[in-house]
Amino acid sequence: MKALTPLRKYRFRVFLAPALKAVECICELVIPFIVRAIIDEGLNPNGTHAGDAGFVLVLCAAVFGLSVFGFACTMVTQYVASSVSTRFSEELRMNIYAHIGELSPYQLEEYGKSKALNLMTSSSSSLQSGVQMFMRLLVRAPFLVVGSIIAAFIVNVYAGWVVLGALALCALVIGIVVKVTPKRYTSLMNELDAISRLGDDLITGSRVVRAFNKQEDAQREFEDESENYRGRALRLSRINAFINPLTFGFVNLAVILVLYLGSFAYENTLISVGSIVALVSFLTQSLNALIQFTRLVTSFSKALADKKRIDGFLAIEPSIVDGPLQEEPLIEPGEDLFSLKDASVSFGGENYALDRVNLSISRGSRVGIIGGTGSGKSTLLSLLCRFLDPTSGVVEYRGHDMRESRLENFRGSIALVSQKPQFFQGTIRENLSMGQVYSDEAIDEALRDALAYEFVHGKEGGLDAIVEEGGTNYSGGQKQRLLIARALLSQREVLILDDATSALDYKSDMLVRRNISRREGLTTVLVSQRATSVKDCDRIYVLDQGRIVGEGKHEELLKDCPIYAEIYEAQVKTR
Repeated sequence: MKALTPLRKYRFRVFLAPALKAVECICELVIPFIVRAIIDEGLNPNGTHAGDAGFVLVLCAAVFGLSVFGFACTMVTQYVASSVSTRFSEELRMNIYAHIGELSPYQLEEYGKSKALNLMTSSSSSLQSGVQMFMRLLVRAPFLVVGSIIAAFIVNVYAGWVVLGALALCALVIGIVVKVTPKRYTSLMNELDAISRLGDDLITGSRVVRAFNKQEDAQREFEDESENYRGRALRLSRINAFINPLTFGFVNLAVILVLYLGSFAYENTLISVGSIVALVSFLTQSLNALIQFTRLVTSFSKALADKKRIDGFLAIEPSIVDGPLQEEPLIEPGEDLFSLKDASVSFGGENYALDRVNLSISRGSRVGIIGGTGSGKSTLLSLLCRFLDPTSGVVEYRGHDMRESRLENFRGSIALVSQKPQFFQGTIRENLSMGQVYSDEAIDEALRDALAYEFVHGKEGGLDAIVEEGGTNYSGGQKQRLLIARALLSQREVLILDDATSALDYKSDMLVRRNISRREGLTTVLVSQRATSVKDCDRIYVLDQGRIVGEGKHEELLKDCPIYAEIYEAQVKTR
């Protein structure tokens, strides 16, 4: 997949628009010759059709007809270019969005979320503009310039050399700008990525920034990056600003030389009045074409830099890919649903986030995973959800290597409640159903089990109450209960709760867990730092520094696992 891949289906229209522009340019180049004939042959007393009103009217009608025909070609070209570029941009954004979903969370973090967001916004818009300019102006500008030079030589050889010299100087100026700007645009976009990253960091970490009184430092860092961006943008703008005055100057100098040449040679009839008018028209057309070409160069420079960025992003191979298995084998309750065998995870360093972990989760069981901060709980969950694959060892699902499963089938059986609440702008109903259709009764049942029924229906609008982006208009406990309700509503086979009740009080935590345990056939994985949250599980695994240091039931671990006993006693005493 490349940035321009969506254009393939529009290839006919992509080349139809420049062809129509070529027809329009031919009309524009023919008109000055007709005007010259009107002046020299029809209006000049010494012309061959002097005083012939019919001759003049026919040629005027021809000028009008060519103008209308050229205008029609322009309108069709504009419509086709706008339509194709808009559809191309839409599909490009969809491709980028889909690729973001294909990458693992770790790959996306490594690339940069703000950078990926810029690809969907400014970079895609830049490519859209580039495609539109390509279809509208790529043929027009060179065609008019070359055609004007040839036409000038046809009118008068000396004037042709003047036109050629002026346009050659203009082309030199534009060529220098084309040589310099693309790399600078790439650097400029990198500065924009840095600004977006800082802005995102400030928004998502605003509480931390305020808590540590770092507002001034964060603002100063943002101002420094913004100043760097402004400086680069100004330098680039100054380079582009040289194009218009220099090209205008060269072309207007050529006009003066043509007029001087015409006045100098008029008595020898080397250049007639009609020829001078035609030559000035050719120069004016060329100047307008070159001005448009400078816009084309600027747009292409940006589009080329952004195309490379998008191509680089789309070239990232997803580390997590589908396996060949079309259907998952059926297993009986009590058989192993998940099984980790000497599974280790390393992120490139010498230390392992998980080191030779062995555990099993049987179908229909309730398994608890507990450990301190940095013990490897989140990494273990990433293995179970296949957000990453083990560096060594194997993770089995339903008796086979998890990498053999199709992601759609595998993840379609798991409901994950993350420790980071994810909400979208909309209503409570929309955030719970996630595009699926559920009855109000099913939604209410999930809300009751998650202890969210009362506060949801106590709000104005009930299920149709507004949810701000990120759920900012709800408390931490309310958001966690809504997320649990969303997971229960999906009625999937496996429920994974990643510290999903940390914002609830102990009683509410107990009631939610009790309601979940009543659901038949549900395999539940509870990850928590609270020993009280996992103590009723069928099996508990204790993690410490990436290794399993204890496993068993609550009573067994109190006797045999000092780390678990210490956690439990410390938490019970502080209640």
